[in-house]
Amino acid sequence: MQKLQLYISNVSQNTALVNYQRVDLFKDETVSISLSIQNIKEPDKIFTEFTKTFTIPASKTNNLLFEHYYNFDIVDGFDARDKREAKIELNDIPYKDGFIALNGVEMLNNKPYAYKITFYGKTINLNKQFRSASLNSLQGTLSSLNLTYNNANIISKMQVNPTASNVDIITPLITHTTEAFYTSASTTIDGNLSPQTGQGLLFSQLKYAIKLETVITAIQSTYGLTFSNDFFGASNNTQFSNLYMWLNAKKGNVQPSTQVNSFTNQVIGFVAAAGYTNVETNMDGNSALIISPFNIPNRLTLTIITATATVAEYTIRIIDTSTSNIIFTSQTLTASATFTQVDFQLSSGNFVIEIIGNSPISFTSFNWNIKDLQNTVGSGWENEWEVPASDGFNFATEFEFIIGQQMPEIKIIDFMNGLFKMFNLTAYFDNQPLLVNGNTNTNFGKIRIQTLDSYYATNFNTWDISEYVDKSKTTVNVGLPYNSITFSYEGLETFYAQQFLQTTGGNWGGIRYEGIGTTEQSSSFTAPNLPYNVKTPFEHLQFVRLFNQNGGTALNLMTGFFANDNKESMVGKPLLFYPIQLNSASGSTQIRIKAVENASSFTDLTTYIIPSNSVSLNPDVTSGGDVNNINFNNENNEFTDTSQFTGTLFQNFYNTYISQAFNSKRRIIKIKAFLPLNMIYKIQMNDKITINNVLYQINNANINLITGETKFELLNIV
Repeated sequence: MQKLQLYISNVSQNTALVNYQRVDLFKDETVSISLSIQNIKEPDKIFTEFTKTFTIPASKTNNLLFEHYYNFDIVDGFDARDKREAKIELNDIPYKDGFIALNGVEMLNNKPYAYKITFYGKTINLNKQFRSASLNSLQGTLSSLNLTYNNANIISKMQVNPTASNVDIITPLITHTTEAFYTSASTTIDGNLSPQTGQGLLFSQLKYAIKLETVITAIQSTYGLTFSNDFFGASNNTQFSNLYMWLNAKKGNVQPSTQVNSFTNQVIGFVAAAGYTNVETNMDGNSALIISPFNIPNRLTLTIITATATVAEYTIRIIDTSTSNIIFTSQTLTASATFTQVDFQLSSGNFVIEIIGNSPISFTSFNWNIKDLQNTVGSGWENEWEVPASDGFNFATEFEFIIGQQMPEIKIIDFMNGLFKMFNLTAYFDNQPLLVNGNTNTNFGKIRIQTLDSYYATNFNTWDISEYVDKSKTTVNVGLPYNSITFSYEGLETFYAQQFLQTTGGNWGGIRYEGIGTTEQSSSFTAPNLPYNVKTPFEHLQFVRLFNQNGGTALNLMTGFFANDNKESMVGKPLLFYPIQLNSASGSTQIRIKAVENASSFTDLTTYIIPSNSVSLNPDVTSGGDVNNINFNNENNEFTDTSQFTGTLFQNFYNTYISQAFNSKRRIIKIKAFLPLNMIYKIQMNDKITINNVLYQINNANINLITGETKFELLNIV
């Protein structure tokens, strides 16, 4: 019999100073703890290191600790919504650290009798901390990455090397509304990447993306966590470290943060209209109107012609830059407009026109006219300036792009769960100061995050428990808990993913596993249970390699189109992808990005970033290529149209685990053993168990910490 002590913090875990109070226990209470790292019966469940629910007496000590929770008249008493730090000792030796949650109070004859509590492993704190927080809660931590959203920065972030160190923000060639294409022939259709007169892709079709490792680091910093570098932060883990997430908080054009009601842009590019040569007024730098140094009655006429009949709401205002006074503000406009009787007594000074709106607006022409109202017989003056139709004017969004606020809408816990499902990760709190070989454990006190294969393969002990097993009863159950397992992405609503479904009948990138040699085939068996589905909460785009529509030549160019099956912009799920830099050395196709609608201002690029579901475009590992990708199934690569990219998520992270589960020799063995205290202290879920020279893997264990009675679910290793 072991002596067990339970200690609970007498202050909220949100308080920096932690003081522990020893808890009174029932003398006959059976205190056991359930251990599991990843149950084969629920392969997508994470953060379940251990848990146990038990009761403790409503003693004087415990009543004070829980602040008489049964009395709901107490103001500012114990908050059961908050978990408290806790620890268990066996025979005065530390055993487990974790958290407790108060579930309720048992009353007997209207008096408190017992408190019902649950003891959790430390990884449960991830669930608590991330319970309601979304990725946009990281905006403070990520504020140093904020940048202006404009044509110059979009292009600049298209030309960085995404695999270089400290490259957090990039611009991939993914469009949200206009589908990019390429033709060397003349066309009037928007989105042609060909560098020729009048063509190009408007920069506002593109959005920034952030490196996933940067997001993980921000999560740790924001919430005071420390993850190991087993998976996140591993230098050789390109399958994760090269991933980026597209910043698509809203559908369509990028919009300012929710904290900014509007943005402004100044009209520039004015030239004197034909026939107007008077000098009483002039333009300074094609922007500011300069009135001569005398006061006369005059009239200002504004004429605005928009590119389309109906546009997003906007207003016009005129500002006297000499005084910063706003001398005119229009009503809200949604189309072309002319103000013909706007009377001013304009004194000398500089005046500018500004547009205010909440989304991009494109104009084909913009002019303003100022006239001497005394000009009744032609002796006065009249001047007119215009941004002519040949130049146009694109009112693009020029504002601070706040990274945290432009994150896709997803809770952090769902985001983390998604990554764990993709890469078959497991998490546990490392409380082992020494490794198996006696060396210091550098991960002590950290949350270890590893692939399941790595967890079971490294630093484990093998325990022979043959002499401790209760041989009176052993249960041998079917080892296969389901007849098939399906891995897929939730986000498959984009145009080409839907097209893939309609033409093949399968989910893009997904796989159904039914046993060796039966993937994506009809089931070879139906027993014993229903299928099991694992879905990640991310979007999975099918990217498109472009061809010159004028002749059909394949181009060294690939794009993404984030629109639904009606080719309408959408929000969708968070999009993960690999960025691949193309440049002249790799034979890139030159493309044109334009700053304004009619391509009067543009940049031709031979260096830019294309999106991919594969780490590289080259499957030949002998020449530096990489076969790894984020498909579960071995799909044809969109760029090469080959199935040589064999390093799928399933192959790299699930195949060993799942193929073992589907092995016909696999069994689940239930046994009971009475373990000595030294085993209880040291046994870990990746340890191996030997019984009569047969080797087993631990599926889960329930240990009575008082008696040492342990109920094992074991998996025979085949």
